[in-house]
Amino acid sequence: MEMTNAQRLILSNQYKMMTLLDPDNAERYRRLQTIVERGFGLQMRELDREFGQLTEETCRTIIDIMEMYHALQVSWGNLKDGENIDERRVTFLGFDAATEARFLSYVRFMVNTEGRYTHFDAGTHGFNAQTPMWEKYLRMLKTWQSCPRQYHLSSNEINQIINA
Repeated sequence: MEMTNAQRLILSNQYKMMTLLDPDNAERYRRLQTIVERGFGLQMRELDREFGQLTEETCRTIIDIMEMYHALQVSWGNLKDGENIDERRVTFLGFDAATEARFLSYVRFMVNTEGRYTHFDAGTHGFNAQTPMWEKYLRMLKTWQSCPRQYHLSSNEINQIINA
């Protein structure tokens, strides 16, 4: 992350204020303040992760994935006795915090801040699937989008989607 000295000074002051406003995380903010003040290039890359961005296309894909899971849950609920499909298979797990943190952050934003998909169970890990899910979700999404009635899925279609 490239910043001018003025930008570094402003960010350093922000971290200094955060140490006072959020004492529970003061050590973290002091560390970041030192990195910014001294311009440690290697550690400055950490800020890229914190201030990274998701493209509009990626955000729309994540919403589509969440919508697919909504459709899976509605369709599963409409089946007689779930027709031998385990409810856990149609439950949205989220994304891996270690490798898909930006996706996970967006999901949490959509649920906790925007109030969408609040019926999804965040579990004890807050949508941290603890395993990379992006590629799996893309395969599932492709299969779901090819279904003629996306919100009235048969048990066969549900199985095709969750096994994609």
